[in-house]
Amino acid sequence: MIGFWRAFRGELFLLRKRRTVRWMHLGVFFVAALFVAGSRLKLGLLHVAGAGGPENVGAWNFWPQFGEGVRAGMFLVEIAVLLLLAGGLPSEIRSGAIRDPLSRRISRTAYTSARCLIGLILPLTLYLFVLLGAAVSAGLFFDAGDIMEDGEVLLSIADDKVAHHLYRSMLHAFPPLLALGLFSVWMSTVFRTGVAAVGVGLGVVLAPTLLHSALGAHAPWLFTDLLPALGPDSFLERTAGYAAGFSDAYPYEFDEVVKLGWITPWPALLLAGVGAILMFRRKPV
Repeated sequence: MIGFWRAFRGELFLLRKRRTVRWMHLGVFFVAALFVAGSRLKLGLLHVAGAGGPENVGAWNFWPQFGEGVRAGMFLVEIAVLLLLAGGLPSEIRSGAIRDPLSRRISRTAYTSARCLIGLILPLTLYLFVLLGAAVSAGLFFDAGDIMEDGEVLLSIADDKVAHHLYRSMLHAFPPLLALGLFSVWMSTVFRTGVAAVGVGLGVVLAPTLLHSALGAHAPWLFTDLLPALGPDSFLERTAGYAAGFSDAYPYEFDEVVKLGWITPWPALLLAGVGAILMFRRKPV
């Protein structure tokens, strides 16, 4: 246990000090914020050209813009998690940096467990910066009232639970995002090069999109199908569309996918964590 905490403190120190990680946090914040700002500029230009304004178009509202801003930032987060976690360990082994912690009486199991914990923390901190960026920008440029369409209330925030569904979808993103973090660590222990680890990881992430018709109802059993940005069955995509006034964006039957999404990523998370620990015990460094 002492070895684990020593390894974890070292990994956490490196996570805080790496310039790439700091820039990535700023990057996802600004991607989410600028996406919302760009939407406001687009709506403003369309309004000047004769399109509807805040009382006529559902998109002129905090809630759909907040959801779309979060989803835009999550595209970068999901790719960044793969790049940083799957590609990191092979490069450290190649440079010899991995030998330093292993020579300080830290077991391979303790080291990999600490790295797995970092694999859970990094996606969460990136997600937090996306939420902040989207919320700040949407709050600056849009009002958070009822969803209006042609001067009438299309969706009531209270009665139609627009905010409730949006918040649920953001919580729903946690399990697949955590599973992606540990899966990326696992890939880093399987392959000798970062290119191979990231490439295979990206293939697994994109598999539900490429094979969605073939997987059918079984697609949500693959955790990457539920990712908030790259997942074809993204709950966040549905609720953001619903908040914009598209009633068919969140059909009732999608609730079955949502229920599976609370459960199916956890076995994948456990498998990835155990797989990473077992693979690194035999990996030549």
